Amino acid sequence: MKHMHTLAVLAASTLGAHAAIVAEADSSGFDYLYEMDTNPATLDLDSNSTNDWFGGTVSGATIPQTYTGGVAYSNDSAGENLFRVDFGGSILRNNFSDANPMTMELSVSKQGGSQGTLGWFGAALQMPGASNSIVVAFADDHVKVRETGGGYSEYLNGTDFTSGFHTMRVAKEGGDNYYIWIDDVLLNADLSTPIGGGNGNFNSGGSWFIGDYSSGGFGSADWGVDYIRMEADGAFAPVAVPEPSSAVLLGLGGAALILRRRK
Repeated sequence: MKHMHTLAVLAASTLGAHAAIVAEADSSGFDYLYEMDTNPATLDLDSNSTNDWFGGTVSGATIPQTYTGGVAYSNDSAGENLFRVDFGGSILRNNFSDANPMTMELSVSKQGGSQGTLGWFGAALQMPGASNSIVVAFADDHVKVRETGGGYSEYLNGTDFTSGFHTMRVAKEGGDNYYIWIDDVLLNADLSTPIGGGNGNFNSGGSWFIGDYSSGGFGSADWGVDYIRMEADGAFAPVAVPEPSSAVLLGLGGAALILRRRK
């Protein structure tokens, strides 16, 4: 289920003469769509007779168990909740590889509680066959990225991430080259400057941990995930919403003036 209005478009676009990523895609057209109408651990979207996501419990952590109105809700008081794909036949290991480009987008909102040292929600991503990984995490008033060098860099400082749904898009070219958008805002310097992962090698077979993957790192925060969408065949930027032209703005101003005069 989508709580943020987007354009359902899959189209090529020129984002700069030397841009590494030169195409845009709305996530609704991705290969694998988990809209949280049901538990993703019960789904088999690639029809390989294996559930796509891990549905068991490890060290008290399990996939969210509450799905209401197309949103998966965590319950931190009952133990950590996370989406994980780190087993043979999972949607990640069966369809993705470090050598190929990919895009993952999710939408999440903070539902309550207090953040931890890493924030209130995060994604730790290592592709099958990769020797490195990356972390992107939402905090109350910024975004953390664990990139080249192993330290955490902060982006969008002063932005309120405690209310409403927010999108995270991670696009990866072949190799350790990531591009990250938060609410369609690019964190990279530009589309010719990838961010390198700095989270180390935690599972070279391929593993994604999304949610409360660090004990204590995300505090007592609860969250709701609207969707997780995955594209196995391309690294895509979000679809740009065109700015209104001056003619349109002039027309709107004229219409407002007419309405005022009629009152």
